[in-house]
Amino acid sequence: MRYKPKDLRVETPDVLNELAKCNPYIAQIYDYPEFLLPHPTAKNFQKLWSIKNNDNIGDSSPSKVHIEIGCGSSRYLIRLAIENPQDFFIGFELRYKRLVLAAKKIQKQNIQNIILLRERGEFLDEYFTQKSIDFLHINFPDPWPKKSKRKHRILTREFLTKIRPFFCSDGELLFKTDHLEYFKSVTQILKQLDIYSIDQHTTDLHKSAYNERNILTEFEMLFKSKGNPPIGYLRAKAF
Repeated sequence: MRYKPKDLRVETPDVLNELAKCNPYIAQIYDYPEFLLPHPTAKNFQKLWSIKNNDNIGDSSPSKVHIEIGCGSSRYLIRLAIENPQDFFIGFELRYKRLVLAAKKIQKQNIQNIILLRERGEFLDEYFTQKSIDFLHINFPDPWPKKSKRKHRILTREFLTKIRPFFCSDGELLFKTDHLEYFKSVTQILKQLDIYSIDQHTTDLHKSAYNERNILTEFEMLFKSKGNPPIGYLRAKAF
């Protein structure tokens, strides 16, 4: 069984208070229980998911379910959620500060179709049933550039194979990265697997026809200020 951090408010509130003196976001992450789960479990996620569904769309299921792994402070996720109010969005992120910043924006804009989890994307299969995900967005994940560390990349053959059953029919994987070696590697893996089909692909997103519909992430905003390095983008359909 994998290790999961304990709820410091319950277990050791004194420790939480001390940690918060150095990083106030460690405490602030608990301030948004209506859409942010600091210690997610399948049970409390499903409970919040059910509440959100009933509040927003009655007893029916949302039109589409989107997941973003590594959502950061959620510029991309929030824009998608606003543009698609009929859909539902789940963001996975580990950094306290990024989650709190995202939560503040979601609360300020009164966005009702987002849930944030402080969780690693590798474990998304613990929260969803098979054939329940329509879109999986992965933007600028850690490329782990050293060969000895590439096993830590999120997009591996093993992960892509594991998550395939969780996609709905014609579910889509959308991937962006400025690390073109990583991009080439993922492209090769997808082509070798017989469970995905790449239908959009470019090694320079901002100069491609796909850029017209592109939503900038926080990283892309930073890249634009530093000379716009080429960004790989692909969309692959699961079948």
